Amino acid sequence: MHTTVFFATNRRLIGPGDKAADYAGEQGPAGQPGRLTHAMAEVERADLARRETGALRSIAGVAPDDFSAALSRRLEQGGNLLVFLHGFANSFSDALRRAAFNRDWLAGSRLPGADCTVIAFSWPSGGVVVDGKTVAPGLLVAPVSLVLLLAGVVASPLAGAYLEDQRQAEASAADLVSFLDRLRPLAQTLRKRGGRVALLAHSMGNLVLQRGLERWEGMAFPGEPLFDVAISASPDTGWAEKDGAGPRWLALLGKLSTKVDLLHSQQDTILALSHKVNGMKRLGLSGPGDKDVPGRYDPARFRFLDCSGYRDDAPNPSIDQSHQFYRRLEPVRDLMARAVAGVP
Repeated sequence: MHTTVFFATNRRLIGPGDKAADYAGEQGPAGQPGRLTHAMAEVERADLARRETGALRSIAGVAPDDFSAALSRRLEQGGNLLVFLHGFANSFSDALRRAAFNRDWLAGSRLPGADCTVIAFSWPSGGVVVDGKTVAPGLLVAPVSLVLLLAGVVASPLAGAYLEDQRQAEASAADLVSFLDRLRPLAQTLRKRGGRVALLAHSMGNLVLQRGLERWEGMAFPGEPLFDVAISASPDTGWAEKDGAGPRWLALLGKLSTKVDLLHSQQDTILALSHKVNGMKRLGLSGPGDKDVPGRYDPARFRFLDCSGYRDDAPNPSIDQSHQFYRRLEPVRDLMARAVAGVP
């Protein structure tokens, strides 16, 4: 069984587009963002019990600038819609496989409003956690090295791939705005028929979102919400502005979406490392610095969900396992499915 993933990407197209290797960053450096490419992919159904994503099997309907007429008709015939922004260290195929996994567990919740068609926006992450040119093989997986990294001793040589992804994320702002703006007619059509439209941004995908919203604010920002709910999971952005106030982009996200859920966890190892690299606490560790200030965030619109108490006891843990809690842990997936479906 396969899961269909529609996608838009600003990765450079270096081939016809009918296979993953045709998209920059799949098997090498991502390079600069390029024009948008739209298509549809088929991904093997995820193994939810083992928390494993399926393999990318095919890509079809490749078109520049917007979805082809045939794919647009398929999207318009859907019910609910999920837009997914992936995080750091995701290759092109990683992004589509994660999107399919998210669609599958949402559908598995058996909540009608959570069964969605999924569109992934894949920005040009290099797809690697560590730059192999500057770090000895196996360094990151050694427990003693992780302790040193958390202490800031070896932060610099481990940060190359991360910082390059960060540059690519920020450079993708205009492309994200273009994608979301073109998505508006489809979202309006689905919502008028009673469907729901949700956004899920994970990790550094929230940096793409932040820069996109800041850019969009100076343009024709939508007069009405585009999304019924926007879920920011483990956002890898700063937790405050320089004056100590919460990130401005959260307020902008509150204009783009009727409701905003932010999932954070103090157990997130990757964001602890990011804190060291960036010199500022990350939003995904504990939410915005002013979240407890009365009147700062409308509780009817914003929820800050502390997921620190949920533990992932799967064997053979990877360094990014705690960073993936939003999709790995069933209690958190249940919270998100209810948010997407609009169930209290």
